[in-house]
Amino acid sequence: MEKRQFTRIPIPIDVEFLVGNRSYTAKIKDISYGGVFLESDFWPELNQEVVLVLFLSPEVKIFIKGIVVRTVPGQGFGIKFTYISPESFEHLKNLIYYNLPSEDKAFKELRRFLGKAHPLVQSVIEICIKAKRDALLEFILERAFLYSPDKPFVLASGKESPYYLDCRKVTLYSKSFELIGGAFWQEIRFLGVDGVAGMSIGADPIVCAILSKAQEEDYPLEGLLIRKEPKKYGTSKQIEGNVSPGMEVVLVEDVVTTGGSVIKAIEVLEREGIKIVKVMALVDREEGGKERIQERGYEFMSIFTFSEITKAYERKMQGGNL
Repeated sequence: MEKRQFTRIPIPIDVEFLVGNRSYTAKIKDISYGGVFLESDFWPELNQEVVLVLFLSPEVKIFIKGIVVRTVPGQGFGIKFTYISPESFEHLKNLIYYNLPSEDKAFKELRRFLGKAHPLVQSVIEICIKAKRDALLEFILERAFLYSPDKPFVLASGKESPYYLDCRKVTLYSKSFELIGGAFWQEIRFLGVDGVAGMSIGADPIVCAILSKAQEEDYPLEGLLIRKEPKKYGTSKQIEGNVSPGMEVVLVEDVVTTGGSVIKAIEVLEREGIKIVKVMALVDREEGGKERIQERGYEFMSIFTFSEITKAYERKMQGGNL
């Protein structure tokens, strides 16, 4: 299934790009809100930062920063946009917006682009998430974090650990429920998706918390709950909610360890023709799940990593600040 978040548009425009202190010229093969492919005889190394100057007219130039994510020897290289100034944003927005096939698609991709590259929006997102993370961490340590070095816990993956997170004690508590919804929604609100999906039952309250936040902004968002197995009666559905093939969703989870349950959820959604724009978790236990999800071609992010939580717990036990 196609995993691109932005539609590529072939617009042959001359560009100048800077790598370090050196300047080169190239021509655009195709461009989207997320990045661009340049036809060039020179290509920088992967992950190298590049500054682009697009010449729309003698008077109008667009300045964008990005990183090299793909090279094709003899053809050119692909760049993922990471920053654009507000002034340049207006020009790029109009260039792409009016070349997309439909107004609905143009609107969705514009929201997604705002959340990824516009400096003002990025700053607001970071500030909002930090405030909610700080408050949420207190609830996690107070209500959900357990430590038992003498009698380790058996995790869903079958592994043993002296640490355990009983996330339902925060996802099913009114005060932390609101914080969780807010933290996820700040990451989701500019993606322009049709819904949020999660594997039952761990992700159910997270899906509901996000829907609550979307409603506060009068944003129409569908909630999808994925059963571990199809129902054995009635419609025999495995996904509860208003499912439509081609819809775009963010897949959410409470805790990701090895990523097994998320991969199962991905497979169910893919079978139904649902496009997953991003995978998010409240906590990443950092035991390979993130890498497995990314190997499937999906972007992954977590509100917390497990090492962040354990370090905060140790600071708390020592009487320090979180």
